Amino acid sequence: MEVVIIIKLVMFIIRLMPHRFALAFGRALGRLLRLILWKKVDLCESRCVMSLGVGVTTARDIIRKFFIHFGMSVIEFIRLPFMKPRIKEFVKFTPESIKRLREAQEQGKGVLVMDTHMGNWEICAVRVAEEGFEVCPIVTPQRNDAGVNDLINEMRALTPKVRTIDSETGLREIIRTLKAGGIVVVMQDLDARKDGIITNFLGMPASTHEGIVKLYQKFKCPVMPARFIRDKDNIHHEIRVYEDISKKLDKNGKPFGEDMLGSLEICNEIIESWIREKPEQWMWMMDKWEYVFRQKAKKAKSDRK
Repeated sequence: MEVVIIIKLVMFIIRLMPHRFALAFGRALGRLLRLILWKKVDLCESRCVMSLGVGVTTARDIIRKFFIHFGMSVIEFIRLPFMKPRIKEFVKFTPESIKRLREAQEQGKGVLVMDTHMGNWEICAVRVAEEGFEVCPIVTPQRNDAGVNDLINEMRALTPKVRTIDSETGLREIIRTLKAGGIVVVMQDLDARKDGIITNFLGMPASTHEGIVKLYQKFKCPVMPARFIRDKDNIHHEIRVYEDISKKLDKNGKPFGEDMLGSLEICNEIIESWIREKPEQWMWMMDKWEYVFRQKAKKAKSDRK
């Protein structure tokens, strides 16, 4: 309870700051977190080296920039009540991307938006809602809660058209939303652990969720890749929605949805290209490869006995 009170007090102070000053504070916060979480930083840097094929110095610079971006994203989320009335000023949503999403929804089959942990999806989702879309992101509750989930949900409730669905209990809600022609946002870069299928992700094996393909197989709805990007000025953001990937063929010439592995590889290739373009904006801390690495470590330990 005391932790929640302290967090709320800090949030109150941050909301009183001028926006540029608050973002400067966010950059400082990111640098501080990088020092405090040094073990996590080492892991992020090593994963960066292995997955992107870059040198240690480059990986260190990418992770340094990532923590700065992460610190600013936290501050922006806290300041969402003040950013919301001016959200169009902060987030660019091009007419072309709006048109693609609207045309997909007008098919009446529901829409699956394939997203990844890049940019600041929390504030960009509010911008999407400003165009009249009701979006339903599938979210995973935070571990070691300590009241943090309640605070996050309280912030998300500020935008009724952004209605989150719990990844652990929300299957029926996902199905109802798609049947009603709604938009479900799937974060396709999460570690699926024991429930996933092993695919190649940035050159390394990773457990990948099958849900987006299974939902397409059932509803035959458009699957629209979308990503959120922070601009170079660190203040503004952009939403990009791409062409429907359900019309693509996998490397063996099979239509999306026919072969599970081939379809997931289509998804992975798109996300990989985004990460390579803006590696400093991807959430390296969540560790996409954790489950596979742990399983290999367990097997190696077992083999030595």
